[in-house]
Amino acid sequence: MKSLVFVPLFAFILLVTGCSGPRSSIQANGSIVWSNGVEEKVRVSPSNEHFVFLHSGFTSSQVVVYSRILGAGTPECEYYVNEPKPEVRLTICREGEVELLESGIVMNVGQLTVYADH
Repeated sequence: MKSLVFVPLFAFILLVTGCSGPRSSIQANGSIVWSNGVEEKVRVSPSNEHFVFLHSGFTSSQVVVYSRILGAGTPECEYYVNEPKPEVRLTICREGEVELLESGIVMNVGQLTVYADH
């Protein structure tokens, strides 16, 4: 009788802890806190050329890359385009202000914090 309880319990623990999907080697070194209170972890490249977001679900992970649009920046702000969806863009300004735009319409605003490397 004990084994009838143990096997389903063991399978459940294995599913919850070890089989939740692929793991990513992408390490966040920053975060954006959006105006709606959602915090997203992000990997900012050392050259600020790319922002990489990792969205983890129960069965899979999705990586979204934003690349800097060369020559489009100003002294105050840089502009980034979403690689798979070029109509989605980020504006990142000097003090960490972030705008998420889709087809030129502001969808969200937030604050970027990049952590110091240890």
